[in-house]
Amino acid sequence: MLGAGGYVMARNRRTAALAVAALVAAGLGAVGYRALAQPEPEPGPADGPVSAGATSSPRDTESSGYDTSVFPGPDNTGVPPGTELEPYAGPCTLIETVVLSGVDATGVCPAIVVQAPGVRIEGSRVPRVESTATQVDPTFSVEVVDSEVVAGGWIGGAVWGSNLTVRRVEVTGGQHSVHCGTNCVVEDSWLHDQFNPDGEAAHNNAFITNGGTDMVVRHNTLHCTPTLNATGGGCTADLSLFGDFEPVGDVLVEDNLFKANGDSISFCAYGGDAPGKPFPEATGIVFRGNVFERGDNDMCGVYGPVTSFNAASAGNAWQDNTWDDGTPLTP
Repeated sequence: MLGAGGYVMARNRRTAALAVAALVAAGLGAVGYRALAQPEPEPGPADGPVSAGATSSPRDTESSGYDTSVFPGPDNTGVPPGTELEPYAGPCTLIETVVLSGVDATGVCPAIVVQAPGVRIEGSRVPRVESTATQVDPTFSVEVVDSEVVAGGWIGGAVWGSNLTVRRVEVTGGQHSVHCGTNCVVEDSWLHDQFNPDGEAAHNNAFITNGGTDMVVRHNTLHCTPTLNATGGGCTADLSLFGDFEPVGDVLVEDNLFKANGDSISFCAYGGDAPGKPFPEATGIVFRGNVFERGDNDMCGVYGPVTSFNAASAGNAWQDNTWDDGTPLTP
């Protein structure tokens, strides 16, 4: 049944008041997220650009040898052209299996909090999305497709949690674009323009996990955008795999464009192997067919394209990854 504001109930509708009350009673939202906030210490942004001796040569399609149009961006992510969005009139906490279709919830809810299995958000513009599967019920899940996630000034993940699927989505705002616990698929999406407030030392990532398994990051444009601020805030990486809370395992990183940021990103990718972490070894990590943009300093990040990848660990593989000029790239 299609309700007001494109809210589709798979079972009997409950009142919005009941759902909002459930959110308050459960103490989720900001508190539920911050319980899993990024731990300390964490590899942060680089202290500054590389030395003046590094080559500086902005690249485009003709000079770099790769076609940016084949990767996700403004023309092939987000709400499909011609879609007329209605103001969202449903609850901000979803406690039933529902579909949100053709709605704009950005001025209504601070977040869409998922507390049900099989939730789907399609052709919509929404604030940050939180799937509380690991905190409340392991069956909770959400799929976001052909939509825009506009997290704004939020210190946390724009899309956060476990049992997440993100396809053809433009994600902006938030400290991290996608923060995965476990069981996440991110495909054909554009992750960029994270939130980094002046006066704070927030560390940004386009995709990050602090431990978990079963992740697919395929054919996305991964761009940690913020530049270094005066208090040490800025990008850690386009993609970070960190074994902070549990081991990292079974992650496929395939056919993505890693955008350069020679001002702030330390490395464009952290591959999960970090001796200083509580769970230092990552297994089943496969980087395949990715393109790393050289950027102004020819290195993608300030110090290089990738670090913390151990090809000797079980199931790890580095296959057919290149620079944007087609040159093979080795970790």
